[in-house]
Amino acid sequence: MGDMWSVWRRMSQLQQDVLLAAIIGVVWFGVLNLINDSGLRPQNPAVSVVTGVFLVATVACVRRIPRTTLVVVSVLYPFLYAAVGTGLAAQVGIRVFGQPEISDAALQSEIHLVPLLVVGYLAASSGVRRFTCLFFTMGSLAGLMIGLPTVVAIVLSHANRAILYGDRYEKLPRDLSSLYSYIDVSLFVFAEALICGMVLLGADARRRRKNVALLQQRNAELIRLRAVEAERAAVAERTRIARDLHDVISHHVSAVVIRAQAAERVADQRPEVLREAIRWIIASGKEALTAMRETVRVLNTASPNAVGASPDSGGGTAPVPDLSDVARMGERLKAVGIDVSMSLPPRQRQLTSATDLTAVRIIQEALTNVMVHAKATAARVTWQSGPQGELLTIDDNGSGGPPPVNVLESARRSESGRGNGLIGMRERATAVGGTLAVAAGPLGGWRVQAWLPPQD
Repeated sequence: MGDMWSVWRRMSQLQQDVLLAAIIGVVWFGVLNLINDSGLRPQNPAVSVVTGVFLVATVACVRRIPRTTLVVVSVLYPFLYAAVGTGLAAQVGIRVFGQPEISDAALQSEIHLVPLLVVGYLAASSGVRRFTCLFFTMGSLAGLMIGLPTVVAIVLSHANRAILYGDRYEKLPRDLSSLYSYIDVSLFVFAEALICGMVLLGADARRRRKNVALLQQRNAELIRLRAVEAERAAVAERTRIARDLHDVISHHVSAVVIRAQAAERVADQRPEVLREAIRWIIASGKEALTAMRETVRVLNTASPNAVGASPDSGGGTAPVPDLSDVARMGERLKAVGIDVSMSLPPRQRQLTSATDLTAVRIIQEALTNVMVHAKATAARVTWQSGPQGELLTIDDNGSGGPPPVNVLESARRSESGRGNGLIGMRERATAVGGTLAVAAGPLGGWRVQAWLPPQD
């Protein structure tokens, strides 16, 4: 059953309609042939043949040409039904249908309404306006059940009465005055209501298909947006991990490299300086290794949706430093020959918010830039905290001179260099809603100044 349904879905609309019409035709005419020699044989089988032909044609064509099929079926079906079912064709000498000269003046069976029901439903479900479908189908039914007896009554009033043989024709209307007693009004009203219901049902089916298509379109758009958002989150996570590793490791390793270079230059003249540098490098290397392991551990185990975590700043997914860590940053610079003075908040303050973590990372990166790039001998760090937020200022006396104009805008990421750190600091400040500026400082070198909003 599943295989048959999958084959059906792969077929085109035309193939589906033709196949369904063929199945209906086989069933309709097969049943008609079976009952032809039984007591269920209709009074005029030719009428059922006309009904079957219109039913098959309607199913095969209405979805591709709904308006044309609606008009053709609604107009031609009553006429052909009249020609075959009432003997009017025989009255004018047309005998191609093989019907008796006079058969009946109304529906022989309620099943002969099927072509009108089907064309009304399928035309409405294919996009034809409900009013148009109701006008043609209900008008066609009125032609069958009211117009035909009227025409028969008029014809019979001028026909040869010799053809009216048998009890079967005794109740046929022979004039207009006997017309209304012949029409089954209750059947007429029921049939009109049934056609109206089929048209409205078809219109509702079209509306539901449109809603389903719209929902599928929106669902596809949501899936696409979710994929874009997932990719964006992955990029943000990779950037955050890169920042954390850069901030935590770069500062330690830079200090180790500079101290080793300085010791190497004086190793021959002052061996004791070399031994002291080696001991310092060993301690700093262990500290860097511990910091790297802690960072990797937290990145591997922390949930990105943890309470208090910030997807932009990395809050909650990185080791939380304290003010003693900030002070040790200055000590590392002093060890490589840079005199650092620091003005920090009170030591008892806990650095737990995303803003505090961002402040620490900005100070760390700025001091790393001073150590690696500025060729400075002195630096000053000021961290002012208040109700309006956090103000960070890092000055140095580097010999490189003042920064170029628009240095932040012209900075580009590279494998190494000051631009990489500037971009990282600016991204961190922007992630928490702050700003970062680089300008000439009062000590003769650069001034890096960041403002971070207070944490809610």
